[in-house]
Amino acid sequence: MALDLTTRRLQLTQVRSEDWEEYYPIISAPETSAHSDLPRAPTEKRARGFVDWMVRLSQQSKGFAWMVRDVETRELLGCIRLNSIDKRASIAVIGYEFGKPFWGNGYATETLIAVTKHCHQVMNLYRLEAWTLAGNLASGRVLTNAGFRYEGTQRRKMIIGRQRFDMRLFGRLADD
Repeated sequence: MALDLTTRRLQLTQVRSEDWEEYYPIISAPETSAHSDLPRAPTEKRARGFVDWMVRLSQQSKGFAWMVRDVETRELLGCIRLNSIDKRASIAVIGYEFGKPFWGNGYATETLIAVTKHCHQVMNLYRLEAWTLAGNLASGRVLTNAGFRYEGTQRRKMIIGRQRFDMRLFGRLADD
């Protein structure tokens, strides 16, 4: 399923293997990796592997990923993906990262709203889920601004490196 999405300010294009070079500065930035389940200092090899994993998600019909670009300048702002699609239950998990220079401009919320609408209306997914690490309040605001509801905290569920972290869970239903 090759599908680009467009909003007023953004172009979402299917992730390609060669996107890793442009994406690497985003996921390797300490401010970004500190809020994700990625290694704290991902290597270029790890970034390449992560992008290849996103490409395989689509090829295997287990998910889909988009690179998010400024519609005018074509500058890469971030990435958003669906994974863990369960077609029988009509559920998917959403994850995203945006470069720090683009935080606070509404890009993540605008992207999430477009992808959520696509998931509910085109892909017929009933439930979308997302999580944040407990200290990532900005991402929690992005999720609630896009219509997700906070559903609770799973204590010490996420292991990153050798540390355990709380996960804050968010969900959105097609009829919300």
